[in-house]
Amino acid sequence: MKKRIAGALVLAMAASMFTGAMIAQANEDISGEIEVGGWPSGDDAFKAAMEGFNEAYPNIEVELNFTDTTAHHQALQTSLAAGSGAPDVAMVEGAYIAQYKNSPALTNLRDFGVDDYKDDFGEFKWNQAISDDGTRMVALPWDLGPTLFYYRADVFEEVGLPTAPAEVDELMSTWEGVLEVAEKVSIPGKRWFLPSAAYPYQWMFINRDYYDEDLNLRLERDGDLECLQACLDIRNNGWDMNVDMWSAEAYAAYANGSCVCVAAGSWFSGFLKTDIDPDGAGHWGATRLPGGLPDTNWGGSFLVIPEQSENKEAAWAFVSYMLATSKGQNDMFRAVDYFPAYEPAWDDAPELYTDLDPYFNPAQDPAPNAIATEIAANVPTVYNTIMDTTAEGYLYSSFNAGAEAGETPEQIRDRLAADIEAACAELKEQQIQTLKDAGVWEE
Repeated sequence: MKKRIAGALVLAMAASMFTGAMIAQANEDISGEIEVGGWPSGDDAFKAAMEGFNEAYPNIEVELNFTDTTAHHQALQTSLAAGSGAPDVAMVEGAYIAQYKNSPALTNLRDFGVDDYKDDFGEFKWNQAISDDGTRMVALPWDLGPTLFYYRADVFEEVGLPTAPAEVDELMSTWEGVLEVAEKVSIPGKRWFLPSAAYPYQWMFINRDYYDEDLNLRLERDGDLECLQACLDIRNNGWDMNVDMWSAEAYAAYANGSCVCVAAGSWFSGFLKTDIDPDGAGHWGATRLPGGLPDTNWGGSFLVIPEQSENKEAAWAFVSYMLATSKGQNDMFRAVDYFPAYEPAWDDAPELYTDLDPYFNPAQDPAPNAIATEIAANVPTVYNTIMDTTAEGYLYSSFNAGAEAGETPEQIRDRLAADIEAACAELKEQQIQTLKDAGVWEE
């Protein structure tokens, strides 16, 4: 019996070595140069994982061509329409994926066997990249954006508020608790609770689920009017800066502690560490969204391969290594806090998802990544459309106009609905036509 087992083990080891040699030879056979395009901090992520990629694919040379997010997407759209000028691999931000998922100018990744990875990615992210007719998948998910509420723990401590994430979460679990915190941290004209009072309302739609599958605008939801009233209270009391959270004013205020709170996908941890507050170790805490809002997701990116690429095999090698291997994903996660959509990565390096993060306040236990991991498991699947980014913009402008006019929460919601319907009318017709072309729209 022992000899038989030993013999079987030797054969298995030999088969494994033979298979490994075959894979190594196959990887060496894939060669050439590819260009990868996107926006920061994607380039830092790829650089962090490039050593592992070069070991796996020693004969592929990668050139990174990165610019800001808006410029990248504009250039990508132009080059896809022209049929030339696109990189071999391109990043696509989650807000834009609905505009690209039906594009014939992008390679169908099913030609490379992408469906073999289906069970390794969460349904809500995987489905975003599938064409409306269900026949094509043109993008592979890179990262999730489990939404966290970031707060200046040093300011909380200064004004006598708790700093541990569980205690902050409990205190701010109601809108009354949110307003209590807003009042305590704010100093008129000097320190503010949020960059804009509109943001708590935006958090209700942060995963961009504005429309149902019949393209009905869905603004009414549990607690929305109570949330809007809290937003109005924050504005009327002067507890917000009334600026965009991505503005230079907001960035400076996060760093110097004059803007105390902001919510974003967990990728924001990387923004804090590298761009916004690199000297802010110990200042920040993070927990779940306040006001009793459910676990949700904001953003996340994808990689696509344009049809015009002249080296799709090497492009797919890059995409599949970076996004569908634990090493690729976790090397990038360490570098830029892009939370992997590839779920096997969560178990491959558990310390990344559980260990305390020295950048955050000493009271930050559990770590932001541990909280994000719990949230990631709860994110619901939503229906995204090409109208979503336009609708999102009106959350701020319509709220600001309504607040300025002294409107009630109901009036602001009605104003928002009218503004979105008017602004998205043409886009909605385009969306309907796309669904008709896919054979999935019924009048």
